[in-house]
Amino acid sequence: MTASEASNIEKTVRSTMATSDRVQELEDAAIYYYWNGGQLKQNEKKIFQGVTLKSNFGIMEHLFKEAINIDPSNENLQMDLASTYRMQNQNDRAMKIYRDILVNNPNNFTARVKLAGLEKIENQDSAYKEDLAKLAKSDPVKAEKFAKLFEDVNHIGDLKINTTIPDNLKDDGSNYIVILGYALDKDGKMQPTMLKRLKLCLKAAKKYPHSKIITTGGVPKKGKTEAGTMKDWLIKQGVKKDRIIEENLSTNTVENALFSMRDLVNANASSMILVTSASHMRRAYFLFNQAKKVVEATNTSEYQPNVKIEQVADVDNPSLLTKVNPAEYGATLDDSLRINGIWQLPGLQR
Repeated sequence: MTASEASNIEKTVRSTMATSDRVQELEDAAIYYYWNGGQLKQNEKKIFQGVTLKSNFGIMEHLFKEAINIDPSNENLQMDLASTYRMQNQNDRAMKIYRDILVNNPNNFTARVKLAGLEKIENQDSAYKEDLAKLAKSDPVKAEKFAKLFEDVNHIGDLKINTTIPDNLKDDGSNYIVILGYALDKDGKMQPTMLKRLKLCLKAAKKYPHSKIITTGGVPKKGKTEAGTMKDWLIKQGVKKDRIIEENLSTNTVENALFSMRDLVNANASSMILVTSASHMRRAYFLFNQAKKVVEATNTSEYQPNVKIEQVADVDNPSLLTKVNPAEYGATLDDSLRINGIWQLPGLQR
């Protein structure tokens, strides 16, 4: 779908459909671009090296604005637009929308949480304290939880990224290696980033020969998934098939963390080694720790889980071993909120 085709959708739906149907068409088009559109390679180079982006933000912004024109009182659409600005690191524009929403509806908890999180990472301390106090009046338990989350996000730079495989884990079958996927190209072939992660994973597998391996990633290209492609490669390198578990349902790092952590808890794992790129590691490590809390809180197995999380990264950008790309704070905030039940695009996309 091109920008011209998106414009034609708008013209058609504006004249022939009921309001709710017109909004739905525009939302559907925006979600299409979230997953399939745009200058992905350019964005990856400029913002998040080593992280797969799936958005064409400019067209999403345009579509959400058109939907708001049709249904201006729809708070979810307003928050969708704010999220689109946030994903472009236009935090001031996102915060303005959240504040406008709260003028009309001071009890919109989601808007207040998103606003407070942005105020925290933007160092707007007085506004942050004021909004946190309002959250506490509405729901003191959740307010305390999110306050801790926001504080932790601001300290993702404290993580020392490991470039050598940890040697402090048991090799008794209770340790797992979790490798995060990277988007396949349009022909279903792996890209260099994935191959580098796989080579590091293979080293870990040889160091811990009794460990199981979880390959992650379920976005299909030409009938192949990231998880399946990585499993096939590892088998060709001599790793036994029964050591490898495919987690082929996830479509992003949030789902990588939630689905893998659930598998680890169900398997009674004692530890895991997270394998990804250095430019992705701080966010991924943080999200896996958040997912651990969520999964442990909803545990239905017979034992009390306590999976130790270790990490090792392929060094795709040496400078990021000692400093955080500023945009990573916002991305980590977005994803950690998603893990804790606050959707990226309310009603559309977790």
